[in-house]
Amino acid sequence: MKGDSVTLHTGVSDINRDIQILWLFGPENPDTLIAEIYKLKIFIHGSYEGLKDRLQMDPQTGSLVIGNITTSHSGLYTAQIMTDTVTIYKRFSVIVYAPVPLPVIESSSLVSECQISDRGFSCEDCAVKCSAENGPGVSLSWYKGRERLNQTSSPELNINLSLPLEIKERHSDVYHCVAANPISNKTTQFSFQQHCPQYTDSIPFCGCTEAVIRLVISALVGVAAVAILVYDIRSGRVDASPQTNVRVK
Repeated sequence: MKGDSVTLHTGVSDINRDIQILWLFGPENPDTLIAEIYKLKIFIHGSYEGLKDRLQMDPQTGSLVIGNITTSHSGLYTAQIMTDTVTIYKRFSVIVYAPVPLPVIESSSLVSECQISDRGFSCEDCAVKCSAENGPGVSLSWYKGRERLNQTSSPELNINLSLPLEIKERHSDVYHCVAANPISNKTTQFSFQQHCPQYTDSIPFCGCTEAVIRLVISALVGVAAVAILVYDIRSGRVDASPQTNVRVK
């Protein structure tokens, strides 16, 4: 992780005057001399991206210590270990990751209610998206509980990662968005009240089944009310009609 101290070991247990060790570095090809030990004397040559001030060598083993490492120090390191009779190479690939940023959840559309049209009854979903700054090895994922729903990543480090999610029903499951790389992760919790506030009023989340039942009950109550009103009107008319007396001879 960025800011850590990293030690690259030579495998040598005890250096004598006959051993020379060269350390080379490069982002893609280790071709720049950054440190060496020769006749038990240590020389630091590193000038790449402020690397010199971060380097130390163990005087007994020749191992290289990189302190307060940064992402610009990712790359290939090679130890060239030379004696009078043999030369040994040890190669290291170092990838430095920055801590991932906290992902941000925001609504991507707002729908306040279910709709009735000539095509029938339809309910809209709660649509949100999660975003995070991209970086080496960063991925963005949506989870429902412990189940991962979807994931995205991109090699283009100059763009932000974004991942949409549609929640069709409101239930007790917990949704959260996770930004992660190989050494760190951060989580943001989804909240209906914060991210879909239109579903926190007296009518719960727009579940189509429940909404249809409510509409049917309302319609039945309305029909019953109209029927009672018509009956009252007709009864009133009958009562108000004049009576005709028929005399029988």
